[in-house]
This record gives sequence, structure tokens and C-alpha cells, in this order.
Amino acid sequence: MMKKVCIFLAGILCVAAGFPASLQARALGKQDLSRIQCAQEKMRILAEFFDVNLPAEKKVYTLPNVCGASAGRTVKMPQWFAEELDRMDKNKVVYVPGEGTYSEVDLWRQAFSNVYLFLGRAAESLDPNRPIVLEQLSRGFVGNRLNLMATLDRLNKDLLRGQQLLIMKDSMDGRARSMLSTFELINNEFFSTIESFSSPISERENKYRQSVMAVVVLSNHLFSQFIGTAIPTYPPDPKIYRTTRADRLVNLILIVLGSSLAGLAVYLLLENKREDILRMTEEYKQKSLVWAEDFNRQFVTIDIKYIVFGTVGLFALFGLFLGIMTGGFLGVFVFLLVVFMGGVISIRMPTAVLDALKKSRGKRINKQLMDSLILLSNSLRSGMDIVQGFELVSKDMLPPIADEFGLVVKNYQLGTPFEKALDGLSDRVESRMLSYIIKAIIIQRQVGGNLTVIFARLVENIREESKLEEKLQAMTAQQKIQSIVVSIMPFVMMLVMFIFNPTQMISFYTSPVGIFVFLFCIIWIGIGMKVLKKMGEVRV
Repeated sequence: MMKKVCIFLAGILCVAAGFPASLQARALGKQDLSRIQCAQEKMRILAEFFDVNLPAEKKVYTLPNVCGASAGRTVKMPQWFAEELDRMDKNKVVYVPGEGTYSEVDLWRQAFSNVYLFLGRAAESLDPNRPIVLEQLSRGFVGNRLNLMATLDRLNKDLLRGQQLLIMKDSMDGRARSMLSTFELINNEFFSTIESFSSPISERENKYRQSVMAVVVLSNHLFSQFIGTAIPTYPPDPKIYRTTRADRLVNLILIVLGSSLAGLAVYLLLENKREDILRMTEEYKQKSLVWAEDFNRQFVTIDIKYIVFGTVGLFALFGLFLGIMTGGFLGVFVFLLVVFMGGVISIRMPTAVLDALKKSRGKRINKQLMDSLILLSNSLRSGMDIVQGFELVSKDMLPPIADEFGLVVKNYQLGTPFEKALDGLSDRVESRMLSYIIKAIIIQRQVGGNLTVIFARLVENIREESKLEEKLQAMTAQQKIQSIVVSIMPFVMMLVMFIFNPTQMISFYTSPVGIFVFLFCIIWIGIGMKVLKKMGEVRV
């Protein structure tokens, strides 16, 4: 950054060198000269205040006549600054090769000296007996700005000394922070002064005067900031926040009254919707019975209440954690919002669990299907009928296909038509190839045919389909891995940032904005994974 600034300022110098000596500097009048000299004297006084080699009793000054109404005013070094000066001188903050080590006092003296030299250069440009060398004048202003920039960069930098953090902006009872802000404005006006040399001729004099006089005004303000009263840094009086027993009683009554009114409003709302709620509750009970039967058909016995209330409980714990981290009323709102989301999701959770269970069971049956078909085909060749073949599979194969075929045989033995028992098997198991086998058996029983040949062809189809699925899995493996890596990388980077900067990360992710960003990212990462998964799915 510093290199770019230097190049830019050098370009301005080259442009300025091409202009002839003009009346630019003469744009300042005699009254402006007095104001410049007064501000310059104030910068000299401040610089000498920071001279550790000069005794405190000698740091007494009188403002000159050029200061107008303030002329003759005696300025002494403030008493509070004596101890502060000694402390600042002990803070060795920067080492410059070839120059040595600079203390905090040295940096502040350099800052005031740069402003002093700038004002002195501007005052000299008003001397009618001295010729104006525009290139030399602009080069001097550039040097002042570069030196001031380097000094301000060092004063604004926080340093770590062992376990203690040294913040130079907090020096001088808080005055340093406001004074550095004023220095930044002075630095900008330094640049405006340099820039005025490359302005159009019609605007050059006016811009030059405005920028120089702005530095004068800011210098006077800088002097007032140092001499004036510091910004209070002490904590407020605890008595301000002290409450009486009557105040606490009134607050308690208001909280109870507000909570009661809120509860009454909720009760009236629920009472108004009582019939709808009872109807929805009854419908959900009927759905629960259907879900329980569906789970039983998957050979799984589970109470639906565990799935519903377990989901709500997990969301409630997560919402409680987020609410405690957020704190305040917003924390209560976050907790209620997460619990509401858990309630909505819990209603759909039994269906999601049942679908996942069906898919998992269907995949396991698909892996056993080819061996079962071979066993059925051999039983038919040996003279058994299809029912005896199903019974043989239920005895010789392992679950889950043994359980499913055994249930078909039991239903048939209890009087259910074999075709209807096979339809029940098709409803329970999500398997495309199993549905083809069931349809082939039903059609053969209705119109006739050679089941042995059909089973042989189905075995060949299943074998080829398995090979094709394995090939597709190999071809789409890279995309699946990419989706997993892309979804995991944000959390890995978050963990790395937690390791290197835990304080800041905890502070951010426990704030309302951090929690919102975290939830927003999780939602969109989930959507992205779902899209990539759908793109990688190829049905055989």
C-alpha cells in the first residue's frame, strides 16, 4: 500500500514539475499567515511537551501576538502529563534499523513535528523576498505526508508484550484516541495540498488555500484536545443502576400480569379452535395406528410416540442451547422457534423413518433375491409347486427374505388366496425385481407357463442389473465423494478457525447473527447435497 502511495505521489510531482512558477502560494493572504504562524507555534509547544530531556519547569510558554485573542496566554505543561510522559517514554514500541528504538513519546513528537514543518513550509511560501520553486515546495509536502503516514501507522498498531496488550490509542487518559482521529484528518489534508499542484490552473490557488487552512484549523483543534479535559474512561456510578424493593415488586407484578395475559390469549385462541384441534388430534391418532401397523409389517415393533416426542425433545435441547447462548428475549424467541420447527418435523418423522426402513430392507432383499430365485427354480424342477418352493426359501434362506416368504406361506395356510398373499409381499417390500417376480407368478397361475424358464431369465436379468449398478456406482463415486467433501469443508474450516482464534469465533457464533448464519449455511448445504445426490442417481 505504501509503495502505491509513493508511486502516485511521485506521479503528482512529475506533473507539478511541468508547471511554471505561479501565484499559487500567493493565494494565502497576510491574515492567513498569522493563523498559520499561531498554529505552527502550538505544534512546537506540543512537540516540546513530549521532550523528556527538557525539565517540566521550563515547559512554560506564552502564545505570540499572531494568535489574536489568545495572544499573551500562558501555556504550561499539564500536571497529569508528567507521570504519563514517564510511562510513555518507557514503552519502546518500534525498532528502525540504522536509527534505533523509538518510544511512544518519540512517535508523538514526530507527529507534531511533521505538522510543524508542513505549516512552516506553507508560511515560507508567503515570503515575497523568496522565490517559489514549485517542484521543491511540492516535494517537501510529499515528504511531510509520508513521514506522518509512517508515524500514524505505528501509533495505531496494538502490541502484545508477554500477556499484556499495549494499546497506544488509550494513552493520555483517553486523549490519544481522539487526537489520532484528528491526525488522520490532517493527513488527508496533506494529500489535498499535494493534489492541488496538479489541479487546473483556475482551481489551483483556491484548493491550495483550502487545504492549508484546513490543516491550520485541525492543528488548533489538536492543541485544544491535548490541553482540554480528557474523555472520561471510568465506569459509571453503580448507584445509577440500583433499584429499590418497590421497583422490583412493580417489575414482578408487571411480568406476572404480562405472562398471565399472554397465557389467557393462548388459551382463548386454543379454545376458539378446540373442535379443529380435536379433529386433527383424532386424525393423527388414526395415522399413528396406520404407521404402527406399517412398522409391524416391516417386522419392527416401535411406539410412534417415541419417534414424535423424541424428535421434539432433541430439537428442544438444541433450542435451549441456542437460547442460552443468545440470551435475553431473543434467546427465548430462538428457543420457541426451534421447538416449533421440531414439532413440524416430528409430525413427518414417522413417515420418513418408515420410508428409510423400507428402502434399507428392500436393498437387503435385493441382495438375497438371486439365490432365492435359484432355490425356487430348483424346487420347481424337482416336482414341488410354487407354495412348497416359497416354504423351502423361508427355511433355507436368512432374514429378511426368509421372514417375508414365510409370511406369504402362513397367510396362504390361513386361507388367504396365494395371489393376494403375494400382493401383500409386494406392498411391504420396495423392490422392483421382486415385483416383477410376483407378477410373473400371478400371470403363470392365471394363464399357465413354464416358471422354471421365467426364473432362469429373471436370474440372468438380476445378474446383469447387478453388474450395471456396480458400474454406475463406480462411475458416480467421484461425484458422491465431491458432494461429501464440499459439504464437510465448511465445517472443517470452521474447526480450524476455532483452533487458531477460539475467542472471536465463539463470540461470533454465540451472537444472533452468528446463529442465523450457521443455520442458514446448514440449510443450504443440505439443499446442495440433495441436489448433487439427485444428479448422481441413475435408475437402471
